[in-house]
Amino acid sequence: MARKRRNDEKEYTPSDDYDHDFYNNSEDEFNDEPPMLSRSDSRKAKKTGIFRYPLLNILIIFFLLIPIVVVIVFVAVQNSGQPDNAVKEESSVSVDSNTKAKQEAKEKAAKEKEAKEKAAKEKAAKEKEAKEQAAKEKAAAEEKAKQNEQAQQQAAQEKAAEAERQAAAEKAEQERQAQAAAKAEQDRKAAEEAKKQAEAAQASSHTVQAGETLYRIAVNAYGASNATQGVQKIKQANGLSSDSVPVGTVIKIPK
Repeated sequence: MARKRRNDEKEYTPSDDYDHDFYNNSEDEFNDEPPMLSRSDSRKAKKTGIFRYPLLNILIIFFLLIPIVVVIVFVAVQNSGQPDNAVKEESSVSVDSNTKAKQEAKEKAAKEKEAKEKAAKEKAAKEKEAKEQAAKEKAAAEEKAKQNEQAQQQAAQEKAAEAERQAAAEKAEQERQAQAAAKAEQDRKAAEEAKKQAEAAQASSHTVQAGETLYRIAVNAYGASNATQGVQKIKQANGLSSDSVPVGTVIKIPK
């Protein structure tokens, strides 16, 4: 664009009515001034100015980098020292933490062991107490069962003895009653025998004649009203079983 502009400026021709004096003066002033540089020319000029003295530029850059390097090294040293301290502190903290953790784990294990031992002792004590209690209850139950058995045996013995006593008393009573009955029967028989003997002693005798019967003999001896009773008396007195008596038999006639 600068070249095109220059060409346009060179090709410019003033008109006839233009002030040539002003133009000439302006052209002279323009020619006296240094020519304007284009952007590319100015860039080239700047580039040529910067790299015109490379050694100087290197020295300047070197001296500028020295404080920067010093600062970087200082910061690096400071930072390198801090991580070591941090590592040491971290390692120390880690060691302390590990030691503390181990100690806590050891204490926890000891407490757990103590708790387990205590629980085991308490369990053993409870089991022992339960066994002793069970043994006491078993012994008490056995003793009670033994006492009950003894009481039952004693009651059975007493009942048997009472039954024996009652049986003996009943037997004795029966024997007494039997003896009394036997004595009474004996006494009765003795009394009857004595009565028979007495009646026999008082009775008269009669010889049975032909045609006589016990009824007729009783009528003659006791009367017609007492004939029947008389027949029984004659039978009892003579031990007769029938009313017929052979002729010539001597019989007793009780009074």
